Amino acid sequence: SECRPTIESIFARASHPERIRVAVVDQIEPEDPKCTEPQISCDEDPTQVLCKYKHLIDTFEVRSYLMVGPVLARHIAHRMYRNEYFAMQVDAHVRFTQGWDEDIISQWHSTGNEMAVLTTYLTDTADSIDPVTHKSRRT
Repeated sequence: SECRPTIESIFARASHPERIRVAVVDQIEPEDPKCTEPQISCDEDPTQVLCKYKHLIDTFEVRSYLMVGPVLARHIAHRMYRNEYFAMQVDAHVRFTQGWDEDIISQWHSTGNEMAVLTTYLTDTADSIDPVTHKSRRT
């Protein structure tokens, strides 16, 4: 249930969404909604984030009973890496702040180390992002 809003926030709040490629490992059951399918058909509303950036989303769907936890899903996701300059891995319950892509690259540049790895333990999503500006309320 959290995957679709996560992907939408990745693209909607990026300064350069056209530079983003998302690889999804969707652990689902037949009755579950697919996380990369928009609420409304793309024929009805092609301006939806999941329609507009569909060509930048790759999905690996697997029945949830075949999975043995998040480690296998992360392994599969890592195998979907396609030599992008930057890579990041997040869970399906993350919300992104406005300009997150430029912010992360700026933080990486500030290290002065091309081999730097940025890592964090994310804050909760409740009241962490301003609903109007989509900027972080946390430091």
